[in-house]
This record gives sequence, structure tokens and C-alpha cells, in this order.
Amino acid sequence: MKKIDLRSDTVTLPSEEMLDAMRNAKLGDDVYGEDPTVNELEDKAAKMFGKEAALLVCSGTMGNVCCVVGQTTHGDEIILEKNSHIVLHEVASAAVIGGLQLRTVTGINDYLITPEILTEAVRGNDVHYPISSLVSIENTHNMAGGIPWKLEEIRALTKEAKKHNLRVHMDGARVFNASIATGHSVSELTKDVDTIMFCLSKGLACPIGSLIVGSQKFIDRALRVRKMLGGGMRQAGIIAAPGLVALDKMVNRLADDHKNAKLLKKGLDEISGIQTRDCQTNILFVDIKGTGMSGSDLKQKLEQYNIIVSTRWDTTFRFVTHYGIEENDVDYIINAINDILSKNK
Repeated sequence: MKKIDLRSDTVTLPSEEMLDAMRNAKLGDDVYGEDPTVNELEDKAAKMFGKEAALLVCSGTMGNVCCVVGQTTHGDEIILEKNSHIVLHEVASAAVIGGLQLRTVTGINDYLITPEILTEAVRGNDVHYPISSLVSIENTHNMAGGIPWKLEEIRALTKEAKKHNLRVHMDGARVFNASIATGHSVSELTKDVDTIMFCLSKGLACPIGSLIVGSQKFIDRALRVRKMLGGGMRQAGIIAAPGLVALDKMVNRLADDHKNAKLLKKGLDEISGIQTRDCQTNILFVDIKGTGMSGSDLKQKLEQYNIIVSTRWDTTFRFVTHYGIEENDVDYIINAINDILSKNK
């Protein structure tokens, strides 16, 4: 029986074309800048985002660290939404590695930092305060349920940031999902942003890796941060090769993940006691409190159907659709949950 894993889009497995690309990749020493496959991927990413340069890194967390540390000075403060990935899930790396203070704000609809919110958060010119130097946004916003930023929202924020001499970083781990959902290219969504990190290893289905993009001056500095973190890789073309396939073949198919997540929402909304949140991309938050069953019980029973899930809170799940989950799998999930809850009455 097929295993259906809804925990994250990080569980995706590479396609056969990606595996072939890894086997046949032209390799060199990337620390010397001599891996042709890495160089091709970085050049392709920079062009896609309309930026001067790009840098391959091991993970999204490493990429975010390179971006925030590469644009700030020890003792600065960066402004972020309180439930952003950098705040919750990156082991205080900005503070530990960059000596940075995080100033968190509550976003509208759990994600949106408006110009007014940003202005309120910026420190005044007082010797007692750290210097506000960077604002970071997450697109799509994971803990808000995969909500994408609208183009006009990004433009409004970046315009306000420039008034306060703030640089803007986008944690775009799932920025291609945002592109598909909004109908705007990634270059449009990031035109006024200084740096972007995006993941290859989530919806794009690569086994490892992320990229950061920005100006050549920034990438030169970020390269030193990457080296400091132990991210200098040698024959890294075996990582870059599936990334090239992903950028060519895996972006448009993200629409299938969005469609499947919405089909899952529609089916679960018809089950008594279940409440779902708004679903715009491939992430669906599901609350089963009204069913009378605990999250741990449902999780355990779903394992008997070969469905793997994880709870976010006691009765709340985050279901993530991705490459490898098909429409018939969605029907199977809905029927399994319905069957379990029917037997629990």
C-alpha cells in the first residue's frame, strides 16, 4: 500500500530525471568556483529573479542566516512577523551567529506586515536602542496556512522600508507557490526586495538545497558567511543538477498541489466536527476539536491507513500536499478520516 505523507513538502522524492541529472552532472570544486553545474544553476536562479547573482546553500535555514547576517551589523535589530520561520524554527541562529535582536510584530491575518505596523516597530534615533536595519517577510507564510503575499502588499512594505533606510529580505522558501497562487512571476514579486532565499527541497522536490539571490556585492559577503557556517561544498554539482531540472520542470506543476489541497479542504469541510482554515496554496490547517477525538488518536489511527500526519497543536493538523500526492490520494485521505470518525462515535 502506498504511503501518503502529509507532514510537509520536504518529504518529496526526486524524479527519475533529477536522479539521472545527478548521475551525469559535470563536476568541479565549488569552493574554487569551478563546478560548472553549480555555476549554471546560480546563473539561472539570478536571471529568474532579475537579480545580479545567486548562491547555492545547503538549506533554507542556512540561506536565511546568510541573508540576514550578510546585510546587518552585530547588535542591529531586524523586524519580523512573530510566527515567521526565522523566529520559531531556526534555533535563534540570527541572534547566535549574527548577534542580532529580533523585534517581532503581529501581522494582519497572521502574516501581513503593513506599512503602519512597520513604522511603529522601527526604533527611533536613541542611543539606548538597537539600530533597525532590516525587515524580513515570509512568502508564503507557513504558520498562517501558506498564505501568499499580494504584489501590492509587498510593494507597499518595501516602499515604507526604504523611507526608514531598511533593507528587505524575503524568506521565500515557497515563493514559487506564491507565484503560482498570485499569477505573478517571482521576479515581479521580488523586484523591490534586496535578498531572497528559496528552497529547492520543498515543493520543487529536490533532495537537498536552497538558493539565495541578490546583488553581487551582497552575494560576495554571503559567500563568506556560508563558508563560516561550514557550507563550502566541493563537487556540489550533484546537488545543483536536480535544481536545474526543478526550475525547468517543477514550478508549473505546483498548481496541482494547490488544487489537491483545495480538494482536501472541500472534502473535510463536509465532515461534521472538522474545521479548516483558508487554503490558497498547498498548506491546509485542519482542526478536529469538534469531533471529540484527540489529535494523537487520529494520528495513530491514520497510520493504520498508511497516512502519515503531524499535529501542530493538540487538535490541529497541518496537511501539506506535494509532488507524489495525487487526486485519488486526496479521496483516499478524506474517506479514511470519515471512516475513522464514524467508528469513533
